[in-house]
Amino acid sequence: MLAIEDARIPGLADLSQERLRAITGADEVALLRLRYRPGKRAILHVATRTKAERNEGTLWFFSGDKGLRLARRNKKLSHFDPETHALFEAFPQDHRMPQIRIFLERYEAILPGMTGCPAGAAPVLLRYRPGLSCTFRCALDGQPPSFVKLVGDDDPVRLRDANRAMQDALEGSDLSVAPVLGLDADLGAVAYGSAPGAPLDVALSHSGSLVPLQQAIAGMRHFWAAPLWPARKMTRDKLLARAQESIGFVAVTTPSCHADIAKIVERLEAVIPEAPLCPIHGDMKLEHVFLGKIRATLIDTESVSMGFADYDLAQLYGWLWQAELEGHLPGYLAKEASAYVRLQAGPAFDWCLGVVAARLAKFYAQRPGPNTAASIRAIIGRLL
Repeated sequence: MLAIEDARIPGLADLSQERLRAITGADEVALLRLRYRPGKRAILHVATRTKAERNEGTLWFFSGDKGLRLARRNKKLSHFDPETHALFEAFPQDHRMPQIRIFLERYEAILPGMTGCPAGAAPVLLRYRPGLSCTFRCALDGQPPSFVKLVGDDDPVRLRDANRAMQDALEGSDLSVAPVLGLDADLGAVAYGSAPGAPLDVALSHSGSLVPLQQAIAGMRHFWAAPLWPARKMTRDKLLARAQESIGFVAVTTPSCHADIAKIVERLEAVIPEAPLCPIHGDMKLEHVFLGKIRATLIDTESVSMGFADYDLAQLYGWLWQAELEGHLPGYLAKEASAYVRLQAGPAFDWCLGVVAARLAKFYAQRPGPNTAASIRAIIGRLL
């Protein structure tokens, strides 16, 4: 299922389905995402099934004896496999984010303090990034749901303050951001309000036309022109570093595609894009912009930075074709929509698209399987 030769982390050499079942104690194990730093650590986010029970969990691999030391400190909450030296934690256990378990245990007391409303139902897990963040959909009694994000790699006060600045800068425009309802600084938790309407991918699929995309880009133009000065910078050098990192990751799990990604990055290294910096979303996936009757609303704005507007457009372009590749958009619509995006683009678009192509190659490389190489080649062929 996964085999990585790393002398400092030998447990990665043979992670067959049988071995994964033995480590986790589950009947079936599916790899959701791999994060890997050669010679230092590997983090395998997995989905498990035991009879009718489904869950998520994490296999942590470290060089040295860190996994064993963590297991000794958390005997009741984790399992250490002596053969591979893997530490397995079933969700919601996470030694780097113990606040997830605390939030779930004290949910009915914590949620009203963040939102001003009692809970209407149990929280629903939407996204989990082991050691980094976790997002829940939280029903509120008599109100639209809230979305609570617990962050281990950010400051909730910063997120709240940045959210207020974006709301003020966008007031009266065709674009808004999902508001922060409240936070729990001790838990590193932020509660966001619902975004009205449907996400762009759903709106495109239902309409079969470019109208939703036109509304989304028109809204984004307000964002790029807004009087905002995010502290984060997404400069050429940072984008190039992201692309360069993708080369190494693809080489580990899909070596047959290594040369293809290396050529893309070589072209990026040879060019300096000419474009001004402005406020950008920075993580412009189709599901991160919702379209209502009056205005568009951005969600997941933690990555807002000063950068190239063309990078937001290039991400939209890339995720349109990724949706087509995964069967979520028909080919004719992806072709028309991507052509429209290109018409809106500036001089740095093609350079940014190279970065996006490398990042999408890494996206598939982080989910290794029998079709990974084919998926990488297919997405590159669609974008470049």
